[in-house]
Amino acid sequence: MERALKSYPEHMPWAIVQAKNQAFAVATQDLREMVIMPEVAEVPDVPDYVRGVINLRGRVVPLLDLRKRMGLSSAREETESFCALMDQREQDHRKWLNELEASVKECRPFKLATDPHKCAFGKWYDTYHADNSWVAGLLKRFDAPHQEIHGIAIQVENLKTKGANEAAEQLIRETREGALAKMLTLFADLRELVRHAGRETAVILQNEGKMFAISIDLGSRSKSFSRGASRKYRPRCRSRAIVSSRGSEKGPRTGRWF
Repeated sequence: MERALKSYPEHMPWAIVQAKNQAFAVATQDLREMVIMPEVAEVPDVPDYVRGVINLRGRVVPLLDLRKRMGLSSAREETESFCALMDQREQDHRKWLNELEASVKECRPFKLATDPHKCAFGKWYDTYHADNSWVAGLLKRFDAPHQEIHGIAIQVENLKTKGANEAAEQLIRETREGALAKMLTLFADLRELVRHAGRETAVILQNEGKMFAISIDLGSRSKSFSRGASRKYRPRCRSRAIVSSRGSEKGPRTGRWF
């Protein structure tokens, strides 16, 4: 049976936090502190939104994943999925250059994509939009070496036609040590940056003597919401982990807990 809604003072400020580009409000009278996400120890036989427990200065605190509680993919899952995709696209280009080299040594046509916009990475690159400005800036640096790698395919085929296989192999070696090496460094930097940008914050809450934490994407700010405030500036609050600032126009604000 769900617990009754909790009432909060009308003019109490609320901390606004974010999870997957959605804003939620947390009652500041229940908020104790916010910390960079520490190491999480998993706990068996719990709902998927219970990430595990964290050690807060010697105190074991349960950690709830706000995104998972809202039915969304977790920040950790999104980050690792992105990094796994970049791992695959990196391997694609290693194999692409190896196949080009093999086509020269075995005197056969090269059949992989020569257009940089038609390989798997190129198709992704042309349509992907990064919300993080640092990630977007780093991605722009992929364009030149990526085009250079694909651009040598036509040159290599022309050299093969002329019987200049040694020159073709030399061009491939130079590309492996130059443009491909740059791309591999960029892939490594991108994975590191995305993991750093995807770090979560743990919001420590205490209610009725019980302490727990929720994971959020970004930091929070304090802002007061009056009952007559414009609905435009009110946060979205749909979870029992997050308190609602809407309440009744004639009564105190209320919130629900897990």
